[in-house]
Amino acid sequence: MRTFLVNNLDLTRTVYNHSKILVVALNGPVVGLTAAVISFADFIYAAPHTYLLTPFSSLGLVAEGGASQGFVQRLGISKANEALLMSKRISCEELVATGFVNKVISAPSGKKEDSDGFLKVVLAEIDDKLGLHLNQSSLLGIKRLIRQPDREALDRANMLEVFGGVDRFVAGIPQEEFRKLAAGEKKHKL
Repeated sequence: MRTFLVNNLDLTRTVYNHSKILVVALNGPVVGLTAAVISFADFIYAAPHTYLLTPFSSLGLVAEGGASQGFVQRLGISKANEALLMSKRISCEELVATGFVNKVISAPSGKKEDSDGFLKVVLAEIDDKLGLHLNQSSLLGIKRLIRQPDREALDRANMLEVFGGVDRFVAGIPQEEFRKLAAGEKKHKL
């Protein structure tokens, strides 16, 4: 458990402190810790069939991956509450409406399993919008200025989430929720 917690803490901190422009391309669902940490990306592109799901409360966990801060910043408090407190699946349309996703991109073939086509379009978009026509050191300087004011709050939230998770595990709460799932006593909307 110690390694898991340290890795969780370190991964989250690494992503929200990332000095380069961080772009995420979602060609499908994003769930749990991964859904949380991508909230710190600078740009998120998504295929139409993408959705976000953080089943922490359903599984007896607390928020992780900085979600208690990152989701509020990126989704707004209302959708963050739906995602985190209700374990509600947030559709691509909702992600766009809140500003979580910058742009919806489809593969040229129109097939959702066409990951290569999707990625090719995303890379072309990045090259067009963030290419050499922009001063690259200015991009990094602007990112640093945008992100700096939130770093202390993110560090604090990250630690509180990890310690909250430890408390839940010590109390056996997630283990009981997983037991219920395994025994068919409980269903989740994964």
